[in-house]
Amino acid sequence: MSDLIAEPVSFCLNGLTRYVFGDRWQFGVECEVQHCDVDPWGTLEPFGSFWLWVEGRAVGNTDVSEQLVLAFSALRASVRCAGRRADDRFPGMTNLDKLNLVRWVRWGDDDEFRPELWGGKSPDEARAEDVEPYWVVPPGDSPFFDGWEAILLEREMIETLVWRHERGGSSASQESALPLGLFSEVCTRACDWFDLLRKERMGSTLRESKDGERPRFLKRIY
Repeated sequence: MSDLIAEPVSFCLNGLTRYVFGDRWQFGVECEVQHCDVDPWGTLEPFGSFWLWVEGRAVGNTDVSEQLVLAFSALRASVRCAGRRADDRFPGMTNLDKLNLVRWVRWGDDDEFRPELWGGKSPDEARAEDVEPYWVVPPGDSPFFDGWEAILLEREMIETLVWRHERGGSSASQESALPLGLFSEVCTRACDWFDLLRKERMGSTLRESKDGERPRFLKRIY
């Protein structure tokens, strides 16, 4: 459906390699893998940073360093939900209201329910809805996205990514329309690449770390 290249764009800088999948100016997945033999816990898990790009805007905490499997496993789980995020199940609602409803179903209290904004259903009816497939960045799911949340809404020809970032007591929400299937296409390429990287890194349990080859916690870059 697109002209995405087969291999990620990558370059090395200051003891790490950055990999870019997709297009920063439309939708992309980006990560940095540190050139270290072991992570802070002594395992061989690839360690580094991870974030998304949406129309030139970084989504995620680019200053966080962690085991990358936390990000890519969640991304793979989100891809498996493709085709189960119909936008028309939320008639008459703004995209921000859809995000708020999906969040409320998992964490909200009855006194926070807004029937006038959320289709006039009762709290019990709303909680019976299976809205988990809509999440692509669930709140509190990963240190890479602490303070972020995002859902994906699918229509016939487009899919809309709706996200919110809470920081310092304030929040800002944004949305972007993408060609249908682009999210899954880019994320699948990124996850397939990471599976091979992880297999290569984790393939030997006999490898010992070199002196001084522990990961670093980097400053924010965006």
